[in-house]
Amino acid sequence: MKTVAIIAPSAMGAAVASVLTAHRVEVLTLLTGRSSASAARPRQAKMTAVNADELMKAEAIFSIVPPANAMTLATELAPLLARSRTKPLYVDCNAVSARQVGKIHAVIDASGAGFVDGAIIGLPPSDAQEKGPRFWFAGDDAPKLSWLSDAGLRVKIMAAEVGAASALKMSYAGINKGITLLSTLMLINASRAGAAEALWQEMTDSQPALMDRLRQAIPDMYSKAWRWAPEMQEIASLNQGELPGDVVYHALAQLCRQLADNQQHQDDYRRLLNNFLQRKE
Repeated sequence: MKTVAIIAPSAMGAAVASVLTAHRVEVLTLLTGRSSASAARPRQAKMTAVNADELMKAEAIFSIVPPANAMTLATELAPLLARSRTKPLYVDCNAVSARQVGKIHAVIDASGAGFVDGAIIGLPPSDAQEKGPRFWFAGDDAPKLSWLSDAGLRVKIMAAEVGAASALKMSYAGINKGITLLSTLMLINASRAGAAEALWQEMTDSQPALMDRLRQAIPDMYSKAWRWAPEMQEIASLNQGELPGDVVYHALAQLCRQLADNQQHQDDYRRLLNNFLQRKE
């Protein structure tokens, strides 16, 4: 039986683990410091809770954590990897920039373990039979993960160096989430200026596909705005210096923070947006 480790058992991590365990892959995880509610998720996914030393028996360790925790996790596990005679492949699947993943790579490389740059694009699978997100892997060791295609995951191996998968993730998120955030900004501005009805009529007539997308994407964003802010910060560093994209995405990060804060207090932005999106003829 193949054995991998997934840290941490978040919504994505646990959902991916459910797919793997359904395909007879043993999935290890760490539960230290997690609440009882958080611990329920890995149990449902049939993950095996172990201590940090026991992670070393895995063939690969998948880091699936918030962007701000990606380097912390690598730094904590690097000494264990250095001491271990059998060294799992370290796979960073986080929403961090190519520059940041390069720093994480350096930490893991010093331990003697192999490293793969990963990108997860798509939503967590709702069950073990759903297609789920696509996994893109880059780096010299990426082909070693091709077997995951037989374990229920959708895997793409990139003929590219470490950093390319992270750049792909940032680019895709910059387009996909960027469209949602820019549209959110304009819908609020139009509503404040008394142009909501006219904008709705114009977009319904000339941009029906975009309107259909926004009706789903904007409400889905409400609860995630706080989490999107650090991701926009990471995107801002993509190819920084050559093009003024950093200014755009720093501004979108600030918009995310403002949207999240508004929900905790006035919550008028959400009301304006819902009034626009739910408008009828």
